[in-house]
Amino acid sequence: MKNRITVRHGMLRDLKAYLMQSGWILEQLVGQYEVLRARRKGYPRPLIIYDRTSGGCGYSIDERDMKVYQGWQRSRRRRGLDANWPSSEEEFEERSAMWRGERVE
Repeated sequence: MKNRITVRHGMLRDLKAYLMQSGWILEQLVGQYEVLRARRKGYPRPLIIYDRTSGGCGYSIDERDMKVYQGWQRSRRRRGLDANWPSSEEEFEERSAMWRGERVE
């Protein structure tokens, strides 16, 4: 089993924005558990974020992509946001979509 890093609910939109701003290109999702797939020229593999909502713990990123994850956390800190927790508005928006049974993208 691979080691994974958890991204909490409510932070996916911010992570997507960071990736696009950093030159990543969002790709079509493959499989029911993927919520984000991005690729950047020169990076050896696509960055894939999986849904872990069945356990209620958020989303997961492969540990091999730790540098990308840490860059995003630094970006959040620079903007005055908590690097590990979403704002209550971000979390409410994302969770309410899940409660309605919609796919979060």
